[in-house]
Amino acid sequence: MVNQLLLWLWVAGGDQHYLLGAVVATQGSSTWNFFLTERWVFPGSGGRRRRSRFLLFLGMNNSTLLLRIPLLALLTSFLGANYLVSNLLTLIVLFLLRFLVSDRLIWTPALRPATPRPSAAPALRTAPVAPRYLYQVGGFVSVGSDIQLRELQYFRVRALEGRPDLRVRVQPVGEPGLRARSLVTHGPTFVTYEEHLGQLGANFRLDFAGDRIDVAVAPLLGRSPHVVYTNVVEALLRFVLVSRGCLLLHSATVELGGHGVMLTARTDTGKTSTILRLLREQDGGFLADDMTIVEPGGRAHCYPKPLTISAHTVQAIAQHTLTRSEQLKLAVQSRLHSRGGRRLGTRLGELNLPIMALNATTQALIPPPKYMAHRLVRTRYLPSTSVRELFVIARGACELTELDHETAVDLMIEHTDDAYGFPPFRSFAPAISIGGDDYHALRQRERDLLAGFLAGVRVRRLVRDDFSWAEAIPTLLNGRRRPGLDLAVPDLERLAEQPPTQSA
Repeated sequence: MVNQLLLWLWVAGGDQHYLLGAVVATQGSSTWNFFLTERWVFPGSGGRRRRSRFLLFLGMNNSTLLLRIPLLALLTSFLGANYLVSNLLTLIVLFLLRFLVSDRLIWTPALRPATPRPSAAPALRTAPVAPRYLYQVGGFVSVGSDIQLRELQYFRVRALEGRPDLRVRVQPVGEPGLRARSLVTHGPTFVTYEEHLGQLGANFRLDFAGDRIDVAVAPLLGRSPHVVYTNVVEALLRFVLVSRGCLLLHSATVELGGHGVMLTARTDTGKTSTILRLLREQDGGFLADDMTIVEPGGRAHCYPKPLTISAHTVQAIAQHTLTRSEQLKLAVQSRLHSRGGRRLGTRLGELNLPIMALNATTQALIPPPKYMAHRLVRTRYLPSTSVRELFVIARGACELTELDHETAVDLMIEHTDDAYGFPPFRSFAPAISIGGDDYHALRQRERDLLAGFLAGVRVRRLVRDDFSWAEAIPTLLNGRRRPGLDLAVPDLERLAEQPPTQSA
């Protein structure tokens, strides 16, 4: 009742957002409940000091926000329930869990310390465990991971020559115990990101050794491979590729009529729908939807991550492509992973909250709707193409303008940075060091490489207010069409079922 009252006062009295109100109400109700619990539920119990019990109790209740906030947002913003009803339901769901933790951990009776036994034998040094999943990204970078990175499934291999350039491990990261706020610690060759929940949080550590990077992610973060890839691995791949003379650009690339065509836009503009329509209506060959590997001279290489679709994107694919079950899930997934959902996540990231843990938990409970291109339209994957046309698509009054290369470089960098706007990239990016180059040197080299890539590319800004980019682009390319293509789709399902490799 205290939690409900505080939430109501926060929202109705101050006209504030209900999700932030849930965080504030938790602090007040946790303090109230602690003293009642001390007096009536566990009187005279507990081997810890009262201050320690209070901090543990407060930390436990705040950790339940990792589940309550996504559930509260789902019930209220996406299913239309009143925020007070949603809040009450989340409190009831987590009541039993909170009691069990209180009973067994916080107010547990003091125990006499056990006498340590002498070690029977010295600990044996174990050999490093080989990564379970191996990826060779376009012949440029190799990745070994303890968890499956589905965004790299197209590049999965059975074995690598030598050690992987980027190694992802799952292991405890950071110091035990709660902390008041997230902490970034870095030195000449490492950076550690730790959140409020100590080793229980979504922490990670990056160790730089020349051209190789070791990534250690905490178990909670490891349960959400999509967050590991999107928020950590892909950001690192971007700069590893720069150190090797290539770029990972936020762009989509197809081949129409034998000509490489690239599209770029700010997130949630309509790029995915446009690409799907071009593939379906123009018999296009597919290289990338979200990120493209490019080299100076205009060469683009295949980087076919799964496409994140929305309810609007479904209009660009054939009917009955998705099953009834997938369509029902999409109704919830597309709302949570929409522009509004990401905007809310970014705002929460600006508060003193364990945003990576919140994000990892949300993505694990409700994963984003992702499908490979060949699952949505009839197409084939092309290993590379020579890009001669770049369209910067945007929403607004109809307009077509030529862009000079300097402006195009600024826009491409801006769009690529926009793809990494979600925390904690800005926290650890300045500490990145690869091959002797720091973050600022890598950024400058990225700009120089991009200028070299765009040197022979025609760049036009195409603005439409009716999502008609898929009709306008073929017309601007003089209506060139390519004859029907034979499918060459990689058997990703077979790759996913391959037995884990035992050696790198």
